[in-house]
Amino acid sequence: MEWVAKITTVALEMFLPAVGGQYLDQHFRTNYWAFVGLGMGMTVGMWHLLQMTHPKQRRGRSPANPGDSDRDSTSRSGK
Repeated sequence: MEWVAKITTVALEMFLPAVGGQYLDQHFRTNYWAFVGLGMGMTVGMWHLLQMTHPKQRRGRSPANPGDSDRDSTSRSGK
């Protein structure tokens, strides 16, 4: 159920700016706000999608060798 909410959020982030741009085009009788909204929506949606799928890292630990920082600190303190 969590992924359904995330997918819906990304889809709305991509779709709603284009709809808002189309409204502005009709209101101001222009022809470019829908494309601007589409471009911005796709950019923000893809960025958010990448942020959600990127693995979260723990603070203070290297992703390649998670135990190295613990060993270095204990060997320096003389334990």
